[in-house]
Order: sequence, then C-alpha cells, then structure tokens
Amino acid sequence: MIKKPRNILFASDLSVDMKQIFEHAVAMATYADANLIVLHVMEESSPSAERQVKMAFGESLYQEIKAKHKSGARDLLIGKNVDALRIRQAIAGFFEDRENAPSHADSPIKKILVAEGRSIADEIVSTAIEEDCAFIVMGCRQQGLLAQTMGDKLVRKVLKRASVPVFVVPRANE
Repeated sequence: MIKKPRNILFASDLSVDMKQIFEHAVAMATYADANLIVLHVMEESSPSAERQVKMAFGESLYQEIKAKHKSGARDLLIGKNVDALRIRQAIAGFFEDRENAPSHADSPIKKILVAEGRSIADEIVSTAIEEDCAFIVMGCRQQGLLAQTMGDKLVRKVLKRASVPVFVVPRANE
C-alpha cells in the first residue's frame, strides 16, 4: 500500500530554469498536502585542488570564499537577493490562478538546505532518507526522446541509488 507522502525533496542547482521544476514540486506538495524540502548541493573540490587553492590564497581566504559561496547559495534559496525575490514573485504568481492558494504562512516549504559533498547524487539520496522523503523531484537538462529516457549523468546516478521514487522533469527547450 502506498502511504501518503509527508515530505518531498526538491533538488535545485540554482539555475534560472529550475523555476519550472520547482513549480512541479510545489504543485505535488500542495496536492498531497506534504512538506517540501529544498536542497542545493555544492560539490566539494578534490583534495589536490583544495591544497593548491589554499597554497595560492592562504587557508583563511579559502575558508572565507567557501563560506561566502555557501551563504550565497542559501540566500538565493531563501530569497535574500534580488534575483531570488523575482523568482519568488514568479512562484507566487503560479498560485494566483488557483483556488485555495496557500498563504505565505501555509507555504509547503518546510526546510531549505545547502549541503556540500564529494558526490551530489549521494547527498541528494542521503538527504531524502534523512528527511523521510516519499520521493525526489529534480530536473533533467537533456532534451529529445532518447535523452529524456536516459536522463543526464546526475539523474542517472540518483535513479540508481535512490530507494524512493524520483520524479524527473525535463527542462524546457531554450
């Protein structure tokens, strides 16, 4: 028996075209009366590349740049910058045409997470497990019948490793 989902994971790469994938995730969460957990994963650099950057710029500057990058990603997701504000306004417009549109207090977004790991796919899958997500929503860059069937490299990895269903939304042609 399929149980009602409590949490849905939306994996974002912070690109502008993620709005359409986010709209699918919000619609699914709203329809299922589930919480939406938004995740962005920053890929860790290799140890050798990290050493080279630290040697070139120093440990403290490296840590400062890394912290700013993580903070910037989080700010973008929670709407603390102008571009994110525009995206949030567009998302609010998504609900204007619908009856019983949720208020800001009723937002399906439960958490916004920014993670860092060697494998983006592993971070997505482990977050889905840790947050007890019923399924994962993510976008697929490639277009065309064969490409949509196969998905891109990240999607393939998540599909292979996930123990929950993965809802893949193809991105619009530009």
